[in-house]
Amino acid sequence: MPGLLPITGEAPNFDLSSTEGAVLMLRDEASRTSVVLYFFADPADSRTHQDLDALNLHLDRLARRGARVLAVSPAPLDDLKKLQAGRKLLFPLLHDDRNFSAAYGVTAPEEGKPALSALVLVSRRQRVLWQANPAASVAAALPELEKALGDQPSPAKSYPKSVINRLIDKLVS
Repeated sequence: MPGLLPITGEAPNFDLSSTEGAVLMLRDEASRTSVVLYFFADPADSRTHQDLDALNLHLDRLARRGARVLAVSPAPLDDLKKLQAGRKLLFPLLHDDRNFSAAYGVTAPEEGKPALSALVLVSRRQRVLWQANPAASVAAALPELEKALGDQPSPAKSYPKSVINRLIDKLVS
């Protein structure tokens, strides 16, 4: 996809205000879990509503695979709060007031063209693992996203054997 970040490239950090009243930073979120970023422009767009609803329906499945969902939009924070409440979204929407989306290759739509959206999977090491500009819908892209999540190694894989053995000894004793 032209303009989007290269796969395995470093995901640019951001610090954005959320609908939950906090400032979220990618590096803090990615250190705990993989992060699914959904970028969108227009909170009133029916396509955006379908995509956000699809993500909301798959939250449990994504969480079981070790991922958290964050949605990013340049829309005003009050509009995002209304959208979150109206759609009963169980994940935060982030107000992109400083155009961090451009660092991910997501730019504002041209006049008369449909609003752009993108789906990006960021690993615990803050690397781009997978991305899509879902032409059909996020729902259609989710199986591929879940496969990419399933292909990730366990976070404990990089632990030295001595650490794992010590943890197992504590559990057994």
